[in-house]
Amino acid sequence: MNKAFDMTGKVFIVTGSGKGIGKGIIRCFVKSGAKCVMNCNSNPAMAQDALKEIQAIGGEDCCILYQADVSDPKQAQAMCKAAYDKWGRIDGLVNNAALQKQWPMDKYPLSDIDLLIRVNLGGYLNMCQAVLPYLKETKGSITFISSVHGKRPTDFDAVYAFTKGGMHMLMRETAIEFAQYGIRVNMIMPSGVKIEFKSGNPQPFPKGSIQLPREYYTDYPTYPLGRVGLPDDDGWACVYLASEEAEHVSGACLRVDGCSMLK
Repeated sequence: MNKAFDMTGKVFIVTGSGKGIGKGIIRCFVKSGAKCVMNCNSNPAMAQDALKEIQAIGGEDCCILYQADVSDPKQAQAMCKAAYDKWGRIDGLVNNAALQKQWPMDKYPLSDIDLLIRVNLGGYLNMCQAVLPYLKETKGSITFISSVHGKRPTDFDAVYAFTKGGMHMLMRETAIEFAQYGIRVNMIMPSGVKIEFKSGNPQPFPKGSIQLPREYYTDYPTYPLGRVGLPDDDGWACVYLASEEAEHVSGACLRVDGCSMLK
């Protein structure tokens, strides 16, 4: 167990956590003693493998898998209820589930624009509303996973970028409103992170989309610390923001980007 931040007895929901950054976040919470709900939607088979990996670290009872589309308020509510029914409390939410399509702006299908707004923004709001009654009991925390592209244009997916930018204001408004309940709300902005693949990113790329060379992801942007991010970099940041040591941190945005935003 990581003893720097002891999360023993606490329960967290991490959306979009069957792979990538979300799985790394759960891994760090479990290493700190917490119980977690692993949420997936489109790839339950991969999530089952992720669940086994996490349970090998923390035991069979450390994590449950729940398939839900967070863009549907009823499914968001049902997932929170399942977590509460399982462990009798919820101490935190990490809003991570998001999609990226990588269409050029002049060819972006309206259906995909609507989808990204419903998932990347609507899903975050749905989960905040659904988890609020439970976090009032524990005076817990919420962490949004945004991106440096909420501040810096992508040049490969304008809709993804403006949904990430919208998360910033949603986080700030939520932090102000939920402060009356003792609930803290913060945000993490990763840069490039080494994961399996982007959720919602067409494979293979459809005709008319931008297919970027492999070198783009390894060489750009430049990382002064010498490497791209890893899921656990964001995971440990989430653990800190959910900890008692961060009890006076709310409405804040933490870049976890290897100093890349300064280049």
